[in-house]
Amino acid sequence: MVKKKDITNKIKKYLEDGIISAKNGNLEEAYFLFNRAISEDKQNFKAYINLSNLEIIKGNFTQAINILKNYIDIFGFEINIINHIGKICSNYKLDKDLLSLFEFCKINSKKIENKLYFLYFLKGIFLEREKNYKEAIQFYELSIKCNSNFDTSYINILHLLEQTNKLEKFDFFLKESEKLITSKDYNKYFYYFQSLLFTRIAKYKESLDIIEKFNLLIKFQNHHEIYLRLLNIISKNHEKIKNFKLAFEAITKRNISLLNSKDNQKYEPKEIFDTIKKYKKFYTKKNVNYINAGIMKYPDINLLFLVGFPRSGTTLLDTILRTHSRIKVLEEEPILYDCRKEFFESRNNNLLELKNITNVEKNKLRNNYFKKILPLLEKSQNTIIDKLPLSIIEIGFIRSLFPESKIILALRHPCDVVLSCYFSHFTINHAMANFLNWEKTIDFYNKVFDLFEFYERELKINYFKIKYENVVKNFKIEISLLLEFLNLKYEEKLESFFLTAKKRDRISTPSYSQVINPLYASSIGRWKDFKNIKNPELALKKWINKFDY
Repeated sequence: MVKKKDITNKIKKYLEDGIISAKNGNLEEAYFLFNRAISEDKQNFKAYINLSNLEIIKGNFTQAINILKNYIDIFGFEINIINHIGKICSNYKLDKDLLSLFEFCKINSKKIENKLYFLYFLKGIFLEREKNYKEAIQFYELSIKCNSNFDTSYINILHLLEQTNKLEKFDFFLKESEKLITSKDYNKYFYYFQSLLFTRIAKYKESLDIIEKFNLLIKFQNHHEIYLRLLNIISKNHEKIKNFKLAFEAITKRNISLLNSKDNQKYEPKEIFDTIKKYKKFYTKKNVNYINAGIMKYPDINLLFLVGFPRSGTTLLDTILRTHSRIKVLEEEPILYDCRKEFFESRNNNLLELKNITNVEKNKLRNNYFKKILPLLEKSQNTIIDKLPLSIIEIGFIRSLFPESKIILALRHPCDVVLSCYFSHFTINHAMANFLNWEKTIDFYNKVFDLFEFYERELKINYFKIKYENVVKNFKIEISLLLEFLNLKYEEKLESFFLTAKKRDRISTPSYSQVINPLYASSIGRWKDFKNIKNPELALKKWINKFDY
């Protein structure tokens, strides 16, 4: 008679050898071994999970899920199988299958089952990806409630609470998670979050002490995202305690790391310069007038584009203006980009083809743009502000397709802008890749405003110029003048714009932690603290004079 222990050891050996075969690329051998394990124990969930993983290696995600579903159909509910289905769906963004799994397991916030803690966690990830941050936090909380030792839920909720400026709740969950610091895996995360909290509450020296004491840069050197965030924190801490040289060194180290990242190798900083060169040749007065002839008017739509070089105060203006009862601000939504893409992809991305656009195509593009916007408006709102700073480059296209629209140009001292762009942590693309190099940041600024000056001269754009510094120093006067340009009246609640910011789920710009505070002047003239390290003044002299700084 075969002993149960012998069968268990045999199954264990099949599974171990199968995993080794899979790692060595011998999938057929692995498949054979996992099936031998199943022949010994038909309900061995580990064998089914490994068979599913073989299909993932082959890229057969549907088959991978079906293997696990078949297990449930035959043997009934098994939490490890359920969790693995969820993991596959979440990792590979198989949202339809993931939602079906949530429905099958009755995942909601009303009926809570401790064994489903991992699925609550996955629903949090799904909701966060869908930008439903409030509910995402709720499901991370449920996951922690069901399993207070599941450190990954703490990591996710702490990231999200900080990025949505919910610092009191952040502090609460950080303290709750302190019991897990005996875990080697969570220990470094706890101290990372503690250093982040200290920076957010202006305990800069304490934050630096934690980072140094627990060697966090070394511990996170293989976790690229947090490693970069730590360098941001270190830089900010040093700047606040006036160690400007060390602050600049930390940001330069971060930028070099970003430049060397494999994910960023595909971006070519010069591509945006080539685009600017093409635009200066194409968007002449003659061409633009020819293109926008015959466009249907939309007199009931008051459309404006809020543009400016990144870090010029556009997020501050966005937050102030969205506080107004008559204004709808679209924050960095790619609606204009999608409109542009819709046309050019059908014409082999040839800019010259814009001259051949028909009236039918023009009005279709405009209609599609407004169709995406109008459902977002509340009844009281009649003014739309499309905020995307680098749409400053696309003023030629805007003027071609929306000739009646107005432009709000956000300005800030050019030296402060360049320094802030170099210091900020943007999502990298062809344009933003320039901010990883000091000289290219300056060059990019110069080329963008050369293009704006061309638009200004050639297209006679209807724009309002507003300076960040004037908003800070003379809020009511400057905002009243801007509102006059928008044909709107001043509202007292605008002065409490930071309360509007606090109510928002998430602000998707580097300024997310700044606009929740009342106005402050400490960032004005920031560049002067670094002028002995890097001084952009001479290279930006033209714009300093033009914008009267």
